Amino acid sequence: MLPAATLVRFRCVCRSWKELIRDPVFIKEHMRNRASKGTGYLLHVKLEHSIDRTFRFLNDETFERSLEIRLPLELYWKSFSIVGSCNGLLCLTEAVDFGTTIYLCNPFVRTYKTINPPSEQSNVKFSLGFGYYDVTNDYKIVRIASVMDDDMDSTFQYKVVMASKIDVYSMMTNSWKSIEVDYFPWGWIERKSEALINNSIHWKAVYRSRDEDIAVILAFHMGEEVFYQIDQPDFEADGDDLMEHIGVFKGDLALFAFHLTDNYPWHEKCHLWVMKEYGVVSSWTKLYSIRVDGGVVSPIIFTNNDEIIYENGELELSVCRLDSNAVTPLGVDNKGYLSLVTYVDSLVMLNG
Repeated sequence: MLPAATLVRFRCVCRSWKELIRDPVFIKEHMRNRASKGTGYLLHVKLEHSIDRTFRFLNDETFERSLEIRLPLELYWKSFSIVGSCNGLLCLTEAVDFGTTIYLCNPFVRTYKTINPPSEQSNVKFSLGFGYYDVTNDYKIVRIASVMDDDMDSTFQYKVVMASKIDVYSMMTNSWKSIEVDYFPWGWIERKSEALINNSIHWKAVYRSRDEDIAVILAFHMGEEVFYQIDQPDFEADGDDLMEHIGVFKGDLALFAFHLTDNYPWHEKCHLWVMKEYGVVSSWTKLYSIRVDGGVVSPIIFTNNDEIIYENGELELSVCRLDSNAVTPLGVDNKGYLSLVTYVDSLVMLNG
């Protein structure tokens, strides 16, 4: 099928074409067809660090810029972070006031909508997640508002969470609803979700037991609208003070354990763990242990070709083949201001 940007122009030909292109069944079939041809990557630089107000679409094989997509005029001068990407939709939020204003945007057809979440008090930390639930053909945003104890001693790694409030937005109903939870023991949650798999959104999180903090993966099932926890693999033998990045590697939940380059020599090994059977902790399997040239400051995303894109010790984006340890610079100077997500174009219109 033709790209979304081309099909959108055909809406003006006649009414029947317009209705076909807007038909949910056609949109879903077009989306599946485009995804079967492979995904690319969208690169975005925050407003205050670039005058280039575009998304850059990168080829998934060569990482060359194949297209530049200008932002919708209403978003042109806003500074935002990308929360997630799903079926051609981007979930964005204000970069400074994270989680207070949220946008859904389809950059290929240049449509967007503003999502205003419920207001919260000032001492709140927001965590956001974005995903698609195929059963009901609905896109959902999850916002976790954690009320922090500002009086905690600064020597603690994480502030104590006094209370948490969960709100879920449904694009189908164009409304928010609160999710009641009797027990929410996760005291720290990553600001943006990092993996979408098994109809669930996933964040890195810390589970607070009575006597210790335990690093875990927190998941939210978009159909049942419940939270559950997945234990991380036991990678103590891989080294001390390892950092974790979670994502999806070839269709499986994955964890990349690495030494932060700022604190350790660049020759320290990194390790890729994959959960072969979703939800079964014993199925965590270590696939690779590699030394990444240039060190790792921030892992960003796994590709479909046994690779990981990461920010190295020079704050440059590089791609490393996990099976051969070959590293290729992407020629992009990151400086910590870039967002990079997988992307496939679609006709999801975001009307209303």
